[in-house]
Amino acid sequence: MNIKSIAQLSLLTMLGISLFSCKQEQAPQTNPVSTNGDTLSTKRAVEGNDLKVAFIYGDTVNTRYQFLLDAEAELESERKRIDRRLRTKLEEAEKRAGELQRKAPTMTQNEMQQAQAELQNLDLEMQQYQEKLGLDFRKRETELQTEYISKVNAYLENHNADGQYDMILNFQNGGNLLWIKQKYNITDEVIDGLNEAYQNDLNAKKSDKAKP
Repeated sequence: MNIKSIAQLSLLTMLGISLFSCKQEQAPQTNPVSTNGDTLSTKRAVEGNDLKVAFIYGDTVNTRYQFLLDAEAELESERKRIDRRLRTKLEEAEKRAGELQRKAPTMTQNEMQQAQAELQNLDLEMQQYQEKLGLDFRKRETELQTEYISKVNAYLENHNADGQYDMILNFQNGGNLLWIKQKYNITDEVIDGLNEAYQNDLNAKKSDKAKP
């Protein structure tokens, strides 16, 4: 699973519950109609109960949040590096196996047993090396996922510090949210805020590195 698919799942889970402080009354379900419409029943459901709602397009966040784009680029670069290292390791093992096979006709019984043991060790080393690289990759992927969730949560908490929203929802194709009025859409401002915060973090890190 790549970082973007994880991010989509994270957004769907996280944004459905983040900043949830609404009253205990359950709001009526809305009908699956076009987002271009505007119904009185929806207005009463949201505004009549003093429930202040906002939503974002999770798919749009996934394609425009620079941290996520950088994380995906990092993982893709790491995948290529792993592929190169595995190919090099495999070529070395195949070269050694070829040398032993060419010498096989002139080997003594003892030398043959040693060669077979060496080939088995080469195979085992290759498997262990591949597993280690895979574990390192998955560890880094998990770290980026955790950092992503932390950044989004921190921004949303700060964005709603004044309590202007009771709920921030995620609108995503195939998701549970079927309809909501566009006036509650805060996708652009959330993306702008996330990217600004991310750039500030990068600038701060650069400043720290530049210090003597």
